[in-house]
Amino acid sequence: MHEDLIMSHRDTSVRAICPRPGGGHVLTMGFPGLYTDFRGQALINPDRMDATLTHASEAGMRLLLILTQPDELPQDAIAMLRRAVSARGVRALALPIEDYSVPGPAFMRAWKRLSPVFRTVFTSGASVGMCCHHGAGRSGVIAAMHLIDAGQAPEHAVRLLRHQFPETVENDRQHDWLTRYAIGL
Repeated sequence: MHEDLIMSHRDTSVRAICPRPGGGHVLTMGFPGLYTDFRGQALINPDRMDATLTHASEAGMRLLLILTQPDELPQDAIAMLRRAVSARGVRALALPIEDYSVPGPAFMRAWKRLSPVFRTVFTSGASVGMCCHHGAGRSGVIAAMHLIDAGQAPEHAVRLLRHQFPETVENDRQHDWLTRYAIGL
């Protein structure tokens, strides 16, 4: 199962690979290649980025949602990631959300516009990946939204993701937001 795939790739930042009812999978991950050195400086490790993207590609990722804000990352990290996913035939979209927060109005407008794209990816049996800084909060919220859109109850969606990565959906604000999302905000 996908848990075995995660366990066999501990050198990546893929956190969860969760089947989505109706087809495809959702993947959560920390920003590919991001690590912090002993001085606390954030850096991009190209080998770890490659390992993470290879792992995600093996899990069928065809679309990557980048949820970090540019100022959270080393300079040119998003451009580097875009080049790396493009080389794998994966489409990357930046939909930033403030750290420890929930989607805002601009995100939700984009979400509605992208709904047919998501449906196409999932219907083909492929996966949508989500990455944020660590792969817990924002990535977990957006992965749960995909599962909710496929008919899962918010609590069940979060439980499925937390089964693989216990830090998923990291605060009450995010959990409460998912509950409201499920009933139409």
